[in-house]
Amino acid sequence: MRFTWRGMEHRVDIAIAVGVALMVALAAAIAISRVVPLRPSAAAPAGSSHATTPDVAATQAQRPAPTPRVRTHVAEPARQGSRTRLTDLPFVGVANGTAGVAIRLTGDPAPDAPGPTLRPTAAGTWQDIGAYEVFRPASTLEPCTTYTLTIPAGTFALRHRTLGRTRLVSFNVACPGVTAVQETLARLGYLPYTLRGFVGASSLGPVTRAWAAQRAFEPPRNGVLLANVREAPPLRRGVLDATTTGALEVFEADHRLPLTTRLTRQLWTELIGAETLGHRDRRPYTWVTVSATAPARLQVHQGSAVVLDTPTSTGVPGATTQPGVFPICMRFASTTMVGRPQSNACVELPVPTPQRVYATLQLGDLVIVRAASAPGSAPRIGNA
Repeated sequence: MRFTWRGMEHRVDIAIAVGVALMVALAAAIAISRVVPLRPSAAAPAGSSHATTPDVAATQAQRPAPTPRVRTHVAEPARQGSRTRLTDLPFVGVANGTAGVAIRLTGDPAPDAPGPTLRPTAAGTWQDIGAYEVFRPASTLEPCTTYTLTIPAGTFALRHRTLGRTRLVSFNVACPGVTAVQETLARLGYLPYTLRGFVGASSLGPVTRAWAAQRAFEPPRNGVLLANVREAPPLRRGVLDATTTGALEVFEADHRLPLTTRLTRQLWTELIGAETLGHRDRRPYTWVTVSATAPARLQVHQGSAVVLDTPTSTGVPGATTQPGVFPICMRFASTTMVGRPQSNACVELPVPTPQRVYATLQLGDLVIVRAASAPGSAPRIGNA
């Protein structure tokens, strides 16, 4: 009996010891699991509750914070609140292309919503500023250009439902005006004027494209154009006068543009590009003056110098040479002039002289006739 009892006592002691060991092991396992997530079994199916491993968790912890408006389209969940609305759109256009464009929602834009896009494409970034989604161009939206803004149907503001349908909005970027053209042409050397009135006004070196565009869209109000050569052709600030038209034609010819003198996207692309690179006209500003009073003379000016001075003959009574400022619009190396024996409102030169005059002039250069007479046709320069 006693042997049996002692055997049972021994078995009870063993059972107690095993139980204590199991409890210690279980406690240790629980403690470890709180520090390191358990790895899934090799046979665990995809999508099981053990999808995150210690390696994955460590990788996620090392990822940088997402940049503003990095958008990924997600399936539409059940959202609360009213539908998102667009409360401000660029219907009236964009006056300054360097400032970009913005739209406004009924609340702060949701970071996981799809973002708007522009066509034609433009270098730049979208940012969220309060309830606004703002596109900031790297340099500028192109002047004189129509853009289409696409706002996806999945756009939504926080605590609102989605927009519900895609919206397309077209807007125009303004064409800088004549004053901006004159100041740009002056800086590039195509007008005999220098811009004054503020620090850096007459800066002639290369600049950033954003700065060149900014000066075009918003010319400084205190800028003044002052003549930098003697007897400079007259210039009416803010008016597409003959002097400005002639300078535009010279610029267009230099850059292989159509001679339209219209303020177009193509023209402004070239003007801004030339300012950005500091590509000035290296030739001296050239023009012609004609004095129709006896003794009539013709002079060719280059900068402040007179490079040719010759006698001339102008129109007769009834066919007088019209006074004024006229850009050269056509050039002929050889042509036949017909009419009465005397000039029909022409500017005539001695036989050897026209070749010398022709070689110094180009399309767009000005002919200024300084005489008061009855109006007639614009002057032509040719042989007597």
